[in-house]
Amino acid sequence: MSRSAPWVVNAARRTLVTAFPGLARPADDWAAARLAPAEARLFLSLPPQERAHGIEVARRLLASNPDASPTLVKAALLHDVGKLGTPQFVLWRVLTHLLPPAALAAEPRLRGLAGARQARVHHARYGAELIRQAGGHAAVVELVARHHSAPTADLPTEQANDLARLRAADERT
Repeated sequence: MSRSAPWVVNAARRTLVTAFPGLARPADDWAAARLAPAEARLFLSLPPQERAHGIEVARRLLASNPDASPTLVKAALLHDVGKLGTPQFVLWRVLTHLLPPAALAAEPRLRGLAGARQARVHHARYGAELIRQAGGHAAVVELVARHHSAPTADLPTEQANDLARLRAADERT
């Protein structure tokens, strides 16, 4: 598997922040101002390094798409909320990204390295369900559910464009 230089730099930076969560400085007030109260509670339950990543994705999205809808910004902030409950051990993070994606079923949720590898594959699905349970907007649920998928013909054009923008912002961070 060949990775781009920006991806490698980002992976190294995110691994460092996972090892030392105190380095993460998420702008939680900035994020909470863009989320409904239930969504903000969900966002704030993420570890600081995941909150910082969500904010970075949202800000990159807005930098390249100043007209981005509030729905798309919410999806950017919440796109990795499905990682809640996933172990944050640095070695597992490294192995999860170095090993090929695991062919693990989404349920039952596993622990340890297997759980981290399972979340790598299924966190979009888990996150969409958490947002749905929190009363999040259906369009946010759909964007989060598909944020690792290419837009497909079953999506309306605007939603397909939003999904492409979200994926691009996530891949740049």
